[in-house]
Amino acid sequence: MHNVPSGWVANVRQGAAAPLNAMDRQVVDQTASELELHRVLWLIKFLRAMVLHVLLAVTAILLFFLAGIHDLYPLATDMIQAMRAQAIQNRLDGAVIGSSGFAIIASLLFLAMLALLVWAYVSITNVRRNALRFQAILILAICAWGGPAKWDEVRFAFENLDFLFAVLAAFGGAMTALVVPLSVVYALWRVTRSPERSSFIATLDPRLAPGFWTYLNKLLDLPRTPLRRLPTATAYALALAGAFLLIGSMMYLITAGSTSNKLAALAIACKHPEVLADCVTLSSRWARGIPFALLLAVAGVAVSGLLQSTAKRLGGLGVSDVLRRPDDPFLLYLRPFDTDDVILPRPRLPLLSRFMSFRPFPVRIEEELFDVADGYRPLIAVGKPGGSKEMPGGMAYRAYLDDSEWQGYVAEKIRRADRIVIVLKDSDGVRWELAAIIREGATSKTLFLLDPGVKSEDEWQTVANLVVPMLQSAGMVPPGFALQSHPIGFFVRNESVVEIVNDNRTATSYRTAFSHFLAA
Repeated sequence: MHNVPSGWVANVRQGAAAPLNAMDRQVVDQTASELELHRVLWLIKFLRAMVLHVLLAVTAILLFFLAGIHDLYPLATDMIQAMRAQAIQNRLDGAVIGSSGFAIIASLLFLAMLALLVWAYVSITNVRRNALRFQAILILAICAWGGPAKWDEVRFAFENLDFLFAVLAAFGGAMTALVVPLSVVYALWRVTRSPERSSFIATLDPRLAPGFWTYLNKLLDLPRTPLRRLPTATAYALALAGAFLLIGSMMYLITAGSTSNKLAALAIACKHPEVLADCVTLSSRWARGIPFALLLAVAGVAVSGLLQSTAKRLGGLGVSDVLRRPDDPFLLYLRPFDTDDVILPRPRLPLLSRFMSFRPFPVRIEEELFDVADGYRPLIAVGKPGGSKEMPGGMAYRAYLDDSEWQGYVAEKIRRADRIVIVLKDSDGVRWELAAIIREGATSKTLFLLDPGVKSEDEWQTVANLVVPMLQSAGMVPPGFALQSHPIGFFVRNESVVEIVNDNRTATSYRTAFSHFLAA
C-alpha cells in the first residue's frame, strides 16, 4: 500500500458519515500479488491436509504400537509397517529401544513436523518474512539430509524388486522427498519477496473467523453456515466427507500409493537372501494393484469437488433464519440484479493450485463475497423480484419482498448493517441505493465495487460519473475528486479514500478486495 498525499484534511462528525472537505488517497495494488496469493492458497490447503494427515497418522501409530489396533487410518498402514520393520531390525541389532519406545520417538518426530507445519501457517498468515526464509532453508536441509537414504532404497528396488514397483516407488519418493518440498520452499520464498502484503493478510486474517469452531471449519474449507435446518446439516456432512476424501486421495496420489513407505519396509526386511523371493512376489502384487488405486484416487479428487458443490447448493437459508434478534450483526450486499448472471474470469492458477483447488470455477461475485463473510457475519441481500424464491446455497441469505416494501426494508438494513458492499452500475436501483447510503450516513462503512461486467473505458467512466458527483454533493469527497487508478473498488477509511487496484479482475480480485475492506 502506498499513500498519494493530496493536501486534503478530513473533518469527522459524530453520529454520521464524515463530510470530507479534503482527504488523502491510498492505493492498494493487488495485481502483482494475485498469482503469489494462489501459490500461498495452494500451500495453505496443503498445510491443512498435512496437519490433519499427521494428527491421524500419529494417533494410528500410537494405537498400533501401544494397543495393537490395526488399520485405524489406512494411509498410515504402510508407514506403520516400515516403522515396525525398523523396530525389529533395531532389536536384532541389539538396540535397547523396544517397539513402544520406537513408536514414541517416531510420534515425537511427527509432532515436531506438525509444529513446523503450524509455524509455517502462522508465518504465512502474518507474512513474517524472516521466519518464512528460515523455514524454507530448514526444509531444504531436511531434504538434503534424507535424500541419500531415499536414493539407497530406490537403488535397492531397481536391483532386487519388481521393475514396475521400483518405478512407482521412485516416483513416490521423488514427490515426497523432492517435488512437494521444493514447491513448498518456492512458495514460502516468493511470499517473502512479495511487495504487497495486504491481500495475504486480509485473505487469511483470523479476525474474519471469530471463534474456534468457525476458524477450524474455515481451515478445512467447510461451511460456516448455521446448522439450523436439516439441509444445512446435510450440507455440512457432505462437505466434511468431501474434505476427508480430498485429503486421502491427494496424499495417496502424492505418495504414489504410499510406495515410499512400502519400499522402506522392504529395504529393511528383504536384506536376507532367503526372503528376497517373497519380497519380489509381494512387490509385484503391489505393482499390479497400485495403478488402479491411483485412478480411484484421481476419481476421489473429482468426487470431493462434486460433494463440495452439492453441499453449497443445499446450504441456503433465508434472512429470518440467520437474523433472529434485532441486534444480530450482519453485512448488507446491494447490487443491480443483472450482476447475478455475470461470471467472473477464472484466475491464473499455478499447476499445484489447480490440483488443490477445492472450490470449482467459474463463479459469480456473490459467491466470492459470501465465502469471505461466511462465519464472520451473515451476508444478506434482497432476492430478485419475480425470480425463483428458493434459498440458494453459497450465496447471500435472501429476503423476497414486494415492490412496495423493498426500499423501506433496504433503508432499515443500511442503518443497521455492520458493513455494506454495493456493486456500482448506472441503474435506477443503484442510484436509489447510493442516495440511501449517503442519506443514512453509511458511506464510511461501505465498500464500493465496480460492476465486473464493466470492461471498456467508456463504461468505467459512466460508473465513475454516477458515484463521484453523488459523493461530492453530499460533501463526502472534495470538489475535483476523481478515481485516478481505475480501481475495482474503493472505500473511505479515517481520512483517506482507499482505492483497490487489480488488473486481473478475476474471482480472486474481488475476493481479496472484500477481505481487505473487512479486515481494515
